[in-house]
Amino acid sequence: MSKVLGILNFEPNYVHVRGLEDFRPISATSILGRYRVIDFMLSNFTNSGIDNIKLFIKNRPRSTVEHVTHTSYNINSKRGKIHLLHGDVDYSNNDMFNVDIQAFKTYMEFIDVENPSYVIIAPSHFIFKQDFSEMLDYHIRSKNDITVLYHNSNNADRKYLMGDTIVIDKNQRISEFHKNRGKYKKAAISLETYVMSALTFKQLVEEASMTSSLYSLSDIISDCTKVMKIGAYANHGYFACISTLTAYYEANMEIKQEKELLKLINDDWPIYTMTNDSCPTLYKSGAKVSGSIIANGCQIEGTVINSVIGRNVVVREGAVIRDSVILPDTLIDKNVKLECAVVDRLSIITHIKELKGTKEEPIYIKRGDRI
Repeated sequence: MSKVLGILNFEPNYVHVRGLEDFRPISATSILGRYRVIDFMLSNFTNSGIDNIKLFIKNRPRSTVEHVTHTSYNINSKRGKIHLLHGDVDYSNNDMFNVDIQAFKTYMEFIDVENPSYVIIAPSHFIFKQDFSEMLDYHIRSKNDITVLYHNSNNADRKYLMGDTIVIDKNQRISEFHKNRGKYKKAAISLETYVMSALTFKQLVEEASMTSSLYSLSDIISDCTKVMKIGAYANHGYFACISTLTAYYEANMEIKQEKELLKLINDDWPIYTMTNDSCPTLYKSGAKVSGSIIANGCQIEGTVINSVIGRNVVVREGAVIRDSVILPDTLIDKNVKLECAVVDRLSIITHIKELKGTKEEPIYIKRGDRI
């Protein structure tokens, strides 16, 4: 394979995951009780044979740094590494200027020193399975200037809003980019994953920075459809865009189903994550569990139905958890009823005995809250 640099981009400004993003980047958020969102994309890189990766962090870096530095991702330490890059500029007063182009420009010297032939830029807020080596081979064969990964969606009217949709001509070339405003049910969704030469990448970064300080990489690529050959490469299987709290909730509910999970993980395509040596989950005599994923280290005395339970969660006797996502280190006390809830880590629910959201608008309990 040609010398390839993987770039894991941070989430764009249309991503707003209520509550969860106040404490960590979406990429560092727990999913399926065991993984972090970022694990899926980093594993795509390493499973594709790419073990030299620049990981850009937009804000609140602690969770990402802690997780990534304690996870191997099966990288050969002699020739590869994950290099974490966090911006030095404080954008807390106006996050609209905190865009990827500014970060790429700031750290271009660290990209140059790798001297790659090609770069593959992937998003940190998407979940999908993709062999990037196959995508790179297609890019080279087709002689594209840029190749964009996409997925055909049948529910674009309610998902992936404000992300990019693309129009593809008969030659698999992209003629237009549009923001998805939910107008059409069927659409080709850009997975914000791009393959290009290192030279093209540098040219795009420079041109975008001169065009507008608010421009992102997707903006400048959209501008180039008439002057560059931008090809489309289809992704198949499960994918999710974690851009809202509802999208996060739905992804957990969908991926826990075996048929969807197997589209992301198998023996030939493992998902690497930080290991945890806590004891197996203890199920007491009155516990009832169905249709759920329960991580290790839990103590289940009550009822868990169609839910995702993170590590070291305690569910007391008489408690009923239904259609919910419970993050690690949480206590659900006796006789508490939860339905369609996302409970952040370190929370204690004890005094209020019933909390109920909907699948369209799950209720959120913030990190460390006591209710």
